[in-house]
Amino acid sequence: MDILLDPKRVTRFFGAIVMLLTIAHLAAQFSIFVLGYDNVFGLIHMFSLNAEENIPSLYSTISLLFCSVLLALIAIGRKRTAGGYALHWAGLSAIFLFLGMDENLSFHESTTIPLRKSLNTSGVLFYAWIIPYALALLVLFFVYLRFLLDLKKRTRSLFFLAGFIYVTGAMLFELPGGIYDEAFGRHTPLYALISTIEELLEMGGILIFIYALTSYISAEFPQLRIGFSAKEDPDKVEGALPAGRQKLEPR
Repeated sequence: MDILLDPKRVTRFFGAIVMLLTIAHLAAQFSIFVLGYDNVFGLIHMFSLNAEENIPSLYSTISLLFCSVLLALIAIGRKRTAGGYALHWAGLSAIFLFLGMDENLSFHESTTIPLRKSLNTSGVLFYAWIIPYALALLVLFFVYLRFLLDLKKRTRSLFFLAGFIYVTGAMLFELPGGIYDEAFGRHTPLYALISTIEELLEMGGILIFIYALTSYISAEFPQLRIGFSAKEDPDKVEGALPAGRQKLEPR
């Protein structure tokens, strides 16, 4: 069996999940702030975008790891064809692997209190994890600037759009969120609204990035196949590869 990475189909699949999760989250918020029910057999927590260790968090982890896999495939293809920037693609794959693990294990949140105490931060920096992550982002931007500028215009535009939307949600919306959390706490409609916008921007940014990566693969490696074939005879199937191997050919 071959799995084809059709950009539109893959993006629609992830987009449908995002839509369903958004509807479930809005229903949960309606239950909390309008109906006054904040549990409902655990379903509120299970589908809240603002919570951790639930279905939306699992989706975010999977989508980030999926990006890591796509980036790894591109890195392998670039290395095999001597197409350049193979290490940059591999580095991006490692970054998204870290982000996926962070989403699941909340590395950044575990650093907030120690950093807040040691740096005595408050207000817009109430969530002190933003400081090291912002510095890392700045360094990565300059390291990858030449790489980004050398991408084709369409891919570059999609990368910048995805990055802008994701960073706006993941970091910029944390600034007003931190101010409000410090002053009033998290269990208010306004904080829920801020957090909801933040999470939707993050998922939207990753959705665009998935489309950008699958489109790039479709254009640069049109013969890509991810095969799972245990019994087929490679001699009888033209171009067949052993199970678990990928076929990467540049256009």
